[in-house]
Amino acid sequence: MCLRWTHKLSGRKSSAEMGKTMILELKDTNKLPMKTFRWLGVNELNIKQEIPDIKPVKSSELTGESLDQLVVTKDNTYSIQKIPQTGMGENAEEFIRNNRNRKLTLTCPKGKKLSEPLYLNNLLDKENAALAEEIFIVAEAESEITLVLTYEGREEEPLFHGGLLYLMAGRNALINLIQIQLLPDSSVHLSNIGAECKDGGRVRITQCELGAGYLASGIQADLKGDDSEFQVDTIYFGDKNRSLDFNYVVNHYGKNSKSEMNINGALLDSSRKIFRGTIDFKRGAAGAEGAEGEYTLLFDKTIKNVSVPLILCGEENVSGKHAANSGKIDEDKLFYMMSRGLSETEAKKLMLEAWFHPALKNIPTEELKEKVKNYVKERMSHVSSLQ
Repeated sequence: MCLRWTHKLSGRKSSAEMGKTMILELKDTNKLPMKTFRWLGVNELNIKQEIPDIKPVKSSELTGESLDQLVVTKDNTYSIQKIPQTGMGENAEEFIRNNRNRKLTLTCPKGKKLSEPLYLNNLLDKENAALAEEIFIVAEAESEITLVLTYEGREEEPLFHGGLLYLMAGRNALINLIQIQLLPDSSVHLSNIGAECKDGGRVRITQCELGAGYLASGIQADLKGDDSEFQVDTIYFGDKNRSLDFNYVVNHYGKNSKSEMNINGALLDSSRKIFRGTIDFKRGAAGAEGAEGEYTLLFDKTIKNVSVPLILCGEENVSGKHAANSGKIDEDKLFYMMSRGLSETEAKKLMLEAWFHPALKNIPTEELKEKVKNYVKERMSHVSSLQ
């Protein structure tokens, strides 16, 4: 049987409701903070997808040489009123929270600076087809933590991943989050993140959104403290009939706060992508600086690509910059590489790898970098000639 979920429902499913699949239906997700471009139909995202039933899963183990310096629990002490708001919004947040089959809180104690990254590797398959996780990452004052999350799956199975992540950086603390999503075509993937930074707190997010047939990703970062910082580096890849939808929002509250968004992607075949990027300078955020850039390589005429960069300003003494550009591969660079003996397809694949370099350089191990590169190469193997 199918279970329909809407944001009006709450609670977990009874045993009588358990089945093989369920219909995920969410309204008003990935909303722009201020409606605009109504004629483009990009002010929000409404989701309706069939996903595997969410059941208990085999838990992945957190690993890393710095694990013994971390406090790891299944519960948190934060009320809903005290946790950050998320980029996808409350309906997606409520769905994951009420259906979660994994809950984890990682607390880096005051003054601890973890020298090595922590890893949480997730493999979805027939027995563990749906993962709905809620993860808190708390960096107390003067602490530093790096967490690497990877998501992979078996090609032949319909899969679902829904991630609800809260990042809370205390005074002069650093949270470095790296997400590597390499799920197969049969997957639905939601990534919903809320971040908050106190005075001098920093959050850095790297997202490699390279897989899944249907992808929706939202980040909201609230720079509450003076001199706080937020940075996101994202790469995405759309081919076949993939659908990708992004919504990044940075709210500047603190004086001299800084934000930077760097998004590089490539679209092939009949894939579709919407990117919303908002920088909002709140009153009192004097001296704040924000910049966003989203750049897309287009390989086919049949793709749909929409970018909505938005800057809102309630404070005079601020600096905001945004840029969005899409276009074909530089023909001069392509000719140069082909003159060195590469075929046209080989040259274009190499240029795509270089296009992804800004995010790839943030991945801490060569093994993971190669895994990402090989995944993209495999995904492009069906393309006989890139236009």
